[in-house]
Amino acid sequence: MTPPVSSPFGPGFDWLSAVAAHCGADGLPDFGDRLGEAEAALSGDVIAPLADRGTIRVKGADADAFLQGQLSNDIRELTPTRGQLASYSNPKGRVLAIFAAIRVADEIWLETSRSLLASTLKRLKMFVMRSKVTIDDAGSEVISIGVAGPNADRVMEAAGLLVPSVLCLCAEIDGIVVMRRRGPQNRYTLHGPAARLSALWPKLAAHAQPVGAEAWRLTDILAGYPALHPETAEQHVAQMINLDKLEGVSFTKGCYPGQEIVARLHYLGNLKRRMFVARTAAETVTRGEAIVLAGSEGQAVGEVLDHALHPDSGRALLVVLHTSHADSTDLRIAAADGPSLALLR
Repeated sequence: MTPPVSSPFGPGFDWLSAVAAHCGADGLPDFGDRLGEAEAALSGDVIAPLADRGTIRVKGADADAFLQGQLSNDIRELTPTRGQLASYSNPKGRVLAIFAAIRVADEIWLETSRSLLASTLKRLKMFVMRSKVTIDDAGSEVISIGVAGPNADRVMEAAGLLVPSVLCLCAEIDGIVVMRRRGPQNRYTLHGPAARLSALWPKLAAHAQPVGAEAWRLTDILAGYPALHPETAEQHVAQMINLDKLEGVSFTKGCYPGQEIVARLHYLGNLKRRMFVARTAAETVTRGEAIVLAGSEGQAVGEVLDHALHPDSGRALLVVLHTSHADSTDLRIAAADGPSLALLR
């Protein structure tokens, strides 16, 4: 048996080389012009291979009961036509991973950052015990593509796809699940077998510009949709990264790891840190980097959660910040004399 050919783009994305994609120094695919792709992602119709994401597949008679006891959202409300956002936390309430959850036939797919997939999968498996649950990395069997833009609905209809009309609604056709995502423009993610999505790519590319994974992450950031990575995992309670505002937390579902901490913050109302969308002219930013006040002695008042190249120079960021500094105009990155940071919302 011939071993599978490894791909620089990650499992399931070996076909990207045939559609003129490049692999950047950060390991993410692009199409040769990241600045132009970022600009297109903000104003035009685009499609993006989400090679920075992977899918954990959960199935078995006890799958729902198992995830109900592990994740922040109410799995009982997950249906083939209704996806949801959910988080997985440690007992101290610190978020380990963020999922877009989708129900497909007798399976539940949990899309998450590929950089955290292996560690998250290992931890989930620790708690299976005698439950009738199978959990694995869907690898190249399930991949994701993003479609966004003012005419994204027509782009997908031209490719023969169904178009969900409401946030988090899902629609399935020919084994491909479409999920409507949050954003100021129409945004969707397509989930399904690599072979089917690779075959669908030319039909989508006939009506939309291919862009890289970083350009898609820019749209996520500007939509206020967080992603975690090894540098930022286990640092924040769900509300600190706005998962409650994004309908990623149920306060009525019952127990799960960290639930007591999350509930206490919700009912006592003493949350002191929140996530904000921001901009900086700095060309280089690091996840987890401190946010400090200009002129101070360098004491951190927040940190960078995520960032992406912005077409108007510099970076767009998600930052977690002490709420007492939400109106500050003196924020800096890394040091009191570091690059300035402006909050957008």
